[in-house]
Parts: sequence; structure tokens; C-alpha cells
Amino acid sequence: MILTGAAIIILAIGVLPLALSTIDSAFLFIAAVYNAAVVLAVITDYRRAPDASKLFVERECEEELSMGEPNQILLRVRNLGDIPATIDVRDETPVDFNCSENTARVSVPAHAELEHIYLMEPYARGDFQFGDIYIRSYGKLGLAARQFKIPSARHIRVYPDILQAKKYDLARRRGRLMEIGSHRTKFLGIGTEFESLRDYQPDDEYRRIDWKASARRARLTSRQYQLDRTQNILLVLDAGRTMCVSLDGMTKLDYAINAALMLAYVASSGDDKVGMLVFSDEINSYLPPRRGRGHFLNMLQALYNAPFTTRESDYGFAFRFISSRWRKRSLLVVFSDLIDKQSSSEIIANLAAVSRKHLCLCVAIGDPQTNAAAVKDPAKVDEVYEQAVAIQTLQARKQAIAALAGAGVMVIDAEPSGLASAIVGKYSEIKSRLLL
Repeated sequence: MILTGAAIIILAIGVLPLALSTIDSAFLFIAAVYNAAVVLAVITDYRRAPDASKLFVERECEEELSMGEPNQILLRVRNLGDIPATIDVRDETPVDFNCSENTARVSVPAHAELEHIYLMEPYARGDFQFGDIYIRSYGKLGLAARQFKIPSARHIRVYPDILQAKKYDLARRRGRLMEIGSHRTKFLGIGTEFESLRDYQPDDEYRRIDWKASARRARLTSRQYQLDRTQNILLVLDAGRTMCVSLDGMTKLDYAINAALMLAYVASSGDDKVGMLVFSDEINSYLPPRRGRGHFLNMLQALYNAPFTTRESDYGFAFRFISSRWRKRSLLVVFSDLIDKQSSSEIIANLAAVSRKHLCLCVAIGDPQTNAAAVKDPAKVDEVYEQAVAIQTLQARKQAIAALAGAGVMVIDAEPSGLASAIVGKYSEIKSRLLL
């Protein structure tokens, strides 16, 4: 039995006539009657509180959650009893996950069902465990409560942000890809991939005439084809020391993985071949470029639990590995970090060398706090120093970017919030301009 705050206050009031009984013995009788009535009310209220046989709660959520995004969790509460139930429900979520309203008080009518939805935002990839669901049901008077748990342990996997891919699918179906920085480019001409039908033109070849369509439309109709512009894309992710830096609860590697998977999904939808390499001072995982949704899912499986290390990354080793395993000219999208020209000299030298064979795009993740500090009007002496350091840091970063650009390497320097859209937009530009 659990006493509520109201019950404790009412019981405390019973101490007053007991104290006054030292003055007048009549108060002793009043105290005895009062406290007996309160105890009886509490016991009755406890017995009328719905027990585990009258309440049923289940959790509904996806088996795969997205890191860094609000994931919806639904608690379905059923009252099987004949009286309304007021209960507190608490879902035991994985430790250190950002949750809103995983504890709530709900009132469920008799023989009715109620849904409670809360959001959970994971900040790490990998395997995690939900615990049990804890219930506290109150009597009608609100004096006492029963408490019990409903076994609900469940294993979940937290993947990189797959919600972005779902948003992309929805936008594609609605024809709104320009809003997220992507559009489908058609290359019409002599090709093998059917694109559309149009009215026959005098200079069209006879083999292009679609006789069935012409019969349906009662006029000559030609087939129009588009060029097959399949590209090879290799996503190269640095999982070394510089990518361990945390920004708003997630590491730079986590942001890189989210953006890389978004690009992989968009490119796969455009029938491009996409592969990936994750490395530090060794090769963590490698999937050569392939087509299709199945290959995208293989990449997702490989990246959802990809580890990072505090060791320095070996770019020379990584690009030698690529040269030995993949010889076709490709778009190499390298997710790394740029500090300054000297610290990033290995990145610059190796990307400059590999850019002779491949089209290279270096993606660097900017720090929002550093960017904000550089443009903020300082109000204190400490803020003046912070601004000076931020400006110096950004200038050194720009020198590294300029060195890469001078070597023929394209560079994206974006904050986490705009990273995916910037990469998808650059990919669309590369494809539309036939740069590869």
C-alpha cells in the first residue's frame, strides 16, 4: 500500500486532537474516532484501487529507432474493470536517452482503452534494452494506491538517422525534392532507358515510333529515351580521433554516418552504385559499390554499430586499400574533420593524390558553438578572448579548405543541422553537370 500526499495530510491532522487531549480528555475520544475513520477510508480506498488483473499496458514502437531524432513511443492502456481507473504509468527507457513524458498520469474509463504517446531521442547507436512498465493505480478518494510492474523488457536497435530517408521518400512521392536539395535530372537523347511518349517529329527515326500508342491516340507517337547516367559513389568515413568530438550530444562520426546514409539512399534511388569504407588506423568495414535497396540495408547494418577510436587515422593506408579493391572512377565522398593546414596535411596530401583518378568531395562538420562565438558581440572580457580564439580557429580551418580546393578537391563545410541537405544538393549538382 502506498499513501498519497492527501492521506498523509489528513492523518497529520489527527495529531491535533490527540495533542489537545492533555488539556481535555474529550479530545482523546475525538482523536480515536477521527483516526479510525481515516484509516478505514484509506484501507477502503486501497481495496477499490484497480489491481494488475484489471489493468493492461503494452508498449508499441519500431524495432529500429533513429539516433538523434525524436522517435514516437506509444503506451496502450486498457481498463478491464467496471469502474474508472486513475493511474500513473512509467516506462523504463534505456539509460541516458532523452525522453519526454515517459511518466504520465492518465484516467481510463471502465472497459475502455487509452493511448499515451511520448518521444524518445537516442544519442547513441547500437543495441539497447527497454525495461518494464511500472503502474501505480489510485482509489476513487485518492488516498491510497497499488503499485506493480508489467514485464515489458524488449531489445531495440538504434540506427543512424533513417527518418531522414523516410522523409525523402515522402517528399519524392509528393514531388517536393527541391525542398531538401535534390531533384531528378533527365538526360534526354540516344539512350536505352524509356522516359516518356511524345508526338512524332519529322526527324524521328522510325524505330522510335510506338505503334500501339499511336493507335490508341490516333496519331503518330514516338518513344523518348534518356541516357543511362549511373555513377559509382564510395562513402569514406573517418572513425579516428578527430571524429570523436561531441556536438550537442552526438559525435561528429554520428553526424557523418547520418549524412552518409541519406546520400546513399538518395543515390540508390537514382540507380547509382553506392559503397562505403569505414577506417581509422585500420579498415573497420568495407562494402564495394552496388545497386539496390538491399545493398543500402547492408550499409545500414554495417554502420548502426560502427565503432570509433581515439587513435589517429591512417589516410594513406585507407586510400591504398581503395586502390587495391576498387579501380573504377568514382565520386569519393570523404567524411573527415579539418583543423588547420598543418594538422590536416595528411588528409590534404592523400586527397590531392587520389583526386587524379577519382572525383573527390571532402565533407567537414563545423562546430555551431565556434561559429556562433566568432560573430557574437562580446559583452564581457572572457567573451572577447573566446571570440578571438574562435576567429583564429575558423581562419586556420579556411586555410585547410583552400589547400584542398587548390588541389582540385571539392569541400563542404557545414554545421550538423544542414549537413545532409548540403551533401544531397552537391550530389545533385555533380550529377546534373556530368562532372563524374
